[in-house]
This record gives sequence, C-alpha cells and structure tokens, in this order.
Amino acid sequence: MQRTVLIRTALTLGFAIASGCGLGGSGVAPAPPPLVGSVQTGSLRSIDDVAFPLQAPDGRTTLLLVWATYTPDSVAMLPELAEVERRRPDSIRSAAAAIQGRSEIVEWLARGEERTPFPIVADEGSDRNDLVDWAEDRPTLWILAPDGRVLGRLEGRQDANAILAEVDRLDAARADETEATSTGGPGPLGGCVIERRDGAVPEDLRRRTGVVRSDEYAPFSKHLVAGGITFVATDEVDDEFMIAVGDTQAAMMDEDADGIDAELQDAVLRSLLRAKTTIPMWRGEEPDFPEDSDWEALDRLRDRRSICDAIFQLDDRDRDGQPMEVVEHLLHHLNMVGLHDVFPEDWGISRTSTLHAAMRTALDRSWYVVDYLDEFDDDEEAERVLLQEYAYWVISSEWDLQRVFGPGHGEWTLVDPGTFGEAQPELHEAFLRTIPKVLVAPRPDRLEAFRNPRP
Repeated sequence: MQRTVLIRTALTLGFAIASGCGLGGSGVAPAPPPLVGSVQTGSLRSIDDVAFPLQAPDGRTTLLLVWATYTPDSVAMLPELAEVERRRPDSIRSAAAAIQGRSEIVEWLARGEERTPFPIVADEGSDRNDLVDWAEDRPTLWILAPDGRVLGRLEGRQDANAILAEVDRLDAARADETEATSTGGPGPLGGCVIERRDGAVPEDLRRRTGVVRSDEYAPFSKHLVAGGITFVATDEVDDEFMIAVGDTQAAMMDEDADGIDAELQDAVLRSLLRAKTTIPMWRGEEPDFPEDSDWEALDRLRDRRSICDAIFQLDDRDRDGQPMEVVEHLLHHLNMVGLHDVFPEDWGISRTSTLHAAMRTALDRSWYVVDYLDEFDDDEEAERVLLQEYAYWVISSEWDLQRVFGPGHGEWTLVDPGTFGEAQPELHEAFLRTIPKVLVAPRPDRLEAFRNPRP
C-alpha cells in the first residue's frame, strides 16, 4: 500500500531528514537504523591494510569509536580508549574508525599529535559499514559482543572509567540474558524486533490504560497501553483517536470471544509484552518533531523497544483509508512478534514458514505485486517488509475486510476470502487452525467509526 511504503521507507532509512556531513557537519545527521541488537559480521580495514573483524575470534568485547580529527571530543577519546585497553587487555579490544579519507588521517597522524595502540580505520576501510556510516557532531562508541552483536553505544566524550562502567553493565545484562525469558526460537527477519525479551509482563495481560501524558517514551508526549501493545503519540494526535485504536487492539484480544484458546492468546500477549511492542502514532505521513534532538530520542526508543511500523492519523480528505491504516499496522506488530513466536511454522517472519512459501507463490503469480524492493540495501529487511505486508493482506482478506474497507490497491488481488482460499489452500488452512484461536476480527461498526468519528 502506498502509505505503508511511505512509513516503511521512513523507518527503514532512519526517518531521514535534512542531513549534515558527519561529525563536523552543521546540519542534522539522519538517525541510524536500529543497530543495537544487530549482528555485525563484516570486517574493517585499517590504514595499515590490516583486517579488523567485528566478530572477535578471541572472545573479547569490541569497542569501536567513530571519530574525526577535527572534533576535539573525538580526539580526546583516543587516549581514553587506549587506557581501557591497557586496563583490560584480556577482555577488550578497540578500533577507531574515522569518517575521513585515508590521506587526511595519515597526514594528521604524521604530525605526531596522537599515538594509539589500536587499529585506525579511514573512510575507505569502513566499506559503508552501518556503524561507521552514521555519526553526529560528537564521537560515538559502539560496544559489541564477541559474536558481533551490538550491545549498546555511548555518545559524546567519555573517560575510561565511564566506558568500563558501561561495558560492565552490558556484560552483566548479557550474562543475565540466558535467564531471561526467550521465545525458544530464532527471532524474526529484519531487525525491528528487539533481541532481548525482558519487558515486564503484568499479572493482567490485557491491562488497559487511558491516555497518559509523560516523557517516558520521548520524543512522544503521551502513551496508552492496550492488548499487549504500547501506543505512543505526538501532541497532534487526538486523544479520541488513540483511545479508538487502543479499543480496537483490545477487542482483537478478547479472551471471551467464540473460538478463542485463552492459553494460546495469553502466549501471544506475553510475547508482545516481553518484546516491548510499541507503535508510534502521528498526524500525516511523518512526525513533526520541533527539535533536532527529538530525532535522536526516537532512535534511542527504537533501540530498546520493538517498533516495526507506525499508525498515521489521516487528514479528513483521506479518512476513507483510516480503518485499514489501523488494522494494517496492528497486524504488522501482531505478526512480527506474537504470531511469529507462537506459530513459527505457519506465521514466522522467516524463510521457512508457510507464510513465506505462500508469499513467494503469490509474487510469482502476480497476486501480490510490489515495486519498492530497490529501496532496500539489506535483503533481510526487504524480506521482513514483504512478509509483514503479505500477512496483513492475507489475514484482512480472510476476515473479509478488504472488500468493504480496503483501498482497492493494485498490490493485492485476492481480496475475496473464497478466491484466496482456492488460490492458496495451505496458508488458508494455516489461517483456520491458528488465527481464530488468538485474534478476533474487528467489528465493521468499529472500523466504520474511523471513517466517520462522532463529533
């Protein structure tokens, strides 16, 4: 869908806005992709032409400083990093990746202004690595586990004590991770779901709140919890709209509805809560944040919560599309987290699920037509978007919502549930044995209210 592509692009590309040119730029750097939790498998190459693999073969924690010679705070970090290595040579290794070209770095080093015991990487040696590509007007220190997983980052000038304290904190969290509840299987493709599932699970899995105003989820100014999902919104979003969306999500998780298997539905809710599943909401097609720092706060929020898409509150002229705008993005998060965890063989965001096999058939036969794959540099993220979109089309069509509320978009042709069942019998059977046990289709009158809200 067109609106989905817009928000997918915004999330995928880090809500790109007017950008500067790196650590010394005068503009606003684009926010990075959600790199904390990602696994870095590549290598950097130092100015001495020595490979520096981001996965440490000797089992040490890796510190990767992104810096520039012309930024005093960056330069000040180099001796601090050397001190960290001196104190912990058996457990920590470091590298400093500059965002400048090799000739500039070599010239700076030749002046004798700094000596470092660790590899120095110039821009040519980073090979467009995501950790190096993004930088703001201060140094960024990435902290990686031995397997290349990005554990966290520190921004701005830090001394050796602060760096070691953060390394120790992250190491302790990593040690505790084996005790934290996990899904017992591989996470979904694409990186938008956090790897560490340590979200609080309340006794009341279906706990609902009203609209709460706080800075807990900055840069958003208010939030609401319903049906295992936290909805966060800017001031421009109407409270009534937030409440209506929360009511829709809660109704989809009604444990008393016919056919619901409460134990399975509880498992979906626990999965949503453990993954800190969060859906941003704003008016229009991108948030109108007043400050540059709000974009940085949004990035930090995406590091620690599972955010795979957003819900737009549409303008009056687009209100016909509001029902499915809501349903679509509720289903995206439900599938990316809950259905993936509880029904991995059928609804897994993976390359081995029934969903994936059916999607590939639909693409081959032009039942499902997409034109945005060239926007992705990452194959797994592209696959994730294809799968979450396809699951939405399938489930909403099985519920027979597309014929009444759908936009008639050319991306999807099997809008009739009977036609879909005949075309894709295996996924249809998977739907029948799973979805009615955990989800309730939104009532038509509830969806119609999004088109025609009461004054």
